[in-house]
Amino acid sequence: MFLAPSRLPMRILALNIRHGGGNRIEAIARYIGACHPDVVVLSEFRDNANANLLRAHFGRQGLPFFAAASAVRNQNSVCIASRIAFIGRAYPQLGPDHCHRLIAAHFDDLTVYGVYFAQRQAKSTLFDFLLAGPPSADPAALLVGDFNTGRHYVDEAAATFHCARQFELLSRGPYVDCWRSRNPDARQFSWFADSGRGFRIDHVFATTPIDARVTSIRYDRTPLTQAITDHAALIVECASATSRDVPA
Repeated sequence: MFLAPSRLPMRILALNIRHGGGNRIEAIARYIGACHPDVVVLSEFRDNANANLLRAHFGRQGLPFFAAASAVRNQNSVCIASRIAFIGRAYPQLGPDHCHRLIAAHFDDLTVYGVYFAQRQAKSTLFDFLLAGPPSADPAALLVGDFNTGRHYVDEAAATFHCARQFELLSRGPYVDCWRSRNPDARQFSWFADSGRGFRIDHVFATTPIDARVTSIRYDRTPLTQAITDHAALIVECASATSRDVPA
């Protein structure tokens, strides 16, 4: 696959499609197409018959470039589709229990890392990797997807999140929590438990130069209200890189 410039405004859509999409896959594909994204990050992607349907839709929607972290049919994973060519990278060094949770799309001036975190304390493995592994050394990185955690009393009403400390460490070190930095006192949730309690668990983090290019970030609850899936979508708009952003 050839590396192509991404020096143009870019719309990134992230969505957890819930267990591979099930019989909702056509509605999911229609929703994605209506948003006109340049890059799509899907968590709980499964490389099964639905994956073939999704890729066919992506081709018709002008999103022909694709990479997934796992080819196991019944494994919840993460994938990236794009209208711009990229170099995909998986991370087998995460081991068999976690390598399906991270995929990278390298453009010439930006790397989009799609993430899908585990539950409870198991998610600490991916946090450690993001904080100290190859993504932490990437000066033009954007991490987006389902983190399955957030900040106590801020992204949830109580203090139930596992690995909340590691989540906060991300924004104290190499990254910026893009939505929270723009909405310091806001309460908005991207997933709701059966009890009705809300949680903001879908996030985008970026290195400082990439965060400066983020012009808009919002949650779209359409997938929730239309029962397309059980998560809100996260839509991020990035401005073009300037000559100062791109190494000579």
